[in-house]
Amino acid sequence: MTYNTRFTAGMLVALLAAGLAVPAAEEKLPALDLLIVAPHPDDEAIGCTAIMLQALEQKQRVGVVVMTNGDAFEGVTAVVKKTKDQLVPADYLKLAGARQQHTVGALGRLGVRAADLLFLGYPDGGLDKIYRADGKEPFQQKFTEKKETYGAVVRDYHSQVHGRPTPYLKSSVLGDLQEIIKARQPKEIFVTNETDSHADHRAAFWFVRDAARGAGYRGQLFTFVVHGKGPAEQPGRRLVLTKAQQDRKRAVLEEYQVGLSPFHDNLAARFAKEEEVFWPVPIEK
Repeated sequence: MTYNTRFTAGMLVALLAAGLAVPAAEEKLPALDLLIVAPHPDDEAIGCTAIMLQALEQKQRVGVVVMTNGDAFEGVTAVVKKTKDQLVPADYLKLAGARQQHTVGALGRLGVRAADLLFLGYPDGGLDKIYRADGKEPFQQKFTEKKETYGAVVRDYHSQVHGRPTPYLKSSVLGDLQEIIKARQPKEIFVTNETDSHADHRAAFWFVRDAARGAGYRGQLFTFVVHGKGPAEQPGRRLVLTKAQQDRKRAVLEEYQVGLSPFHDNLAARFAKEEEVFWPVPIEK
């Protein structure tokens, strides 16, 4: 994974200390056993910490794709120590950096390799709008004023692979996800369910489903719910956490609370549950 100049030597040391090796840019990466796709930083931890832990304990390879940098979160005021009326676009970019750092630290705590963590850099609060748009004009995120992918601490996937960012278009999101699925050939993909009450979470499912179809994916697609009740049918897969796994999940979620008080103070208490549940979804049309 190639990092931009803002990814400092100190941050690299922190990654290495967490057991995350940083490979050469030209290194061909192996296939994945699990690929977790999160709409925002922390969704992968909320829905899939135990499933990741179980796979890593079995020496399986786990990849995580974070679709946005979480750059529309109201916790921006806690990060930059300003009131809402004082905020400018640069403040939301600082928020994006903080949230990327949370993900790097949290997944490093679990044991996910740096090479297997990708940030796409699409707009928080914009995935649903991009999916539904006609595709002629790039979407512009009103807080960052960005119209193309970017990385705050870790470079966005498209810039890493293609040397430049890509516009906020439906075709861009699908193209990035298709490339990743084809390149990493995961046996299982996990993403938020289309019944989730958050619009970005529903759109993440639509993007992943469509990209999997476009990539000719033949593995299994599982979904999870972060916000709302979820599908009416019973989950097809349940994982009961051990006490040790529950403690580790709580610690990971607490990583995401750092610097965001009071906005995320209850994250671990709310989501460090005793069970993770998943609904399988067919990919075929």
